[in-house]
Amino acid sequence: MRVLLIGLGAIILMTSSALAQDQGAGDETCSVSGKDMSAYAALDYDAFNYGADGWRALASRKCFYDAGASIISWLVDHEGDLDGAQLRTEHYQAARNFALADRREIALLQLRLAQDNTPKKLGAMNWNAYLDAFEAWLSEDAQGLRTSIARLEKQPDGSDGRKPNLDAARRFERCFTKTYIMIERDPACLPEPASTQGVR
Repeated sequence: MRVLLIGLGAIILMTSSALAQDQGAGDETCSVSGKDMSAYAALDYDAFNYGADGWRALASRKCFYDAGASIISWLVDHEGDLDGAQLRTEHYQAARNFALADRREIALLQLRLAQDNTPKKLGAMNWNAYLDAFEAWLSEDAQGLRTSIARLEKQPDGSDGRKPNLDAARRFERCFTKTYIMIERDPACLPEPASTQGVR
């Protein structure tokens, strides 16, 4: 089923790539050739996900759509080599890049594939609640976003004294109508520390 969904995503990508895009349209710095895809396919997980020659090189040039497409292409070749956490990470990173490119439908598909379906451990972070918050924002579902944030607030504190992914989810609420790139980069989207909330 997962392979089918990855394949569906690849078909959507090939169809969408024929359309004019906000980023990379007519820009040679964002073009990805078959040779490039073959080079990506030769990389292992760490090199592709974290190395200078993987998808992050495209994202650093703001070629977000192509970065997401490269992740899907790489997954088609490497799905059988990855454990569950690695698969979830790649689908999540694909979703982020498509959201940065304002390709919400493809981002939503990748977010659903990033869900953690393993049995939840006591005290574990609620990864799916964060993905649900992201999905609610992409779907312009303010109530769903608030519900997901409430689930994240019930998590135990992490080793840094903060609840995992709660601040990231609150960015969606604070800047609900902004683009994803602004949510990630605009300091105004950062939630206020609890100690200063309500203080002006």
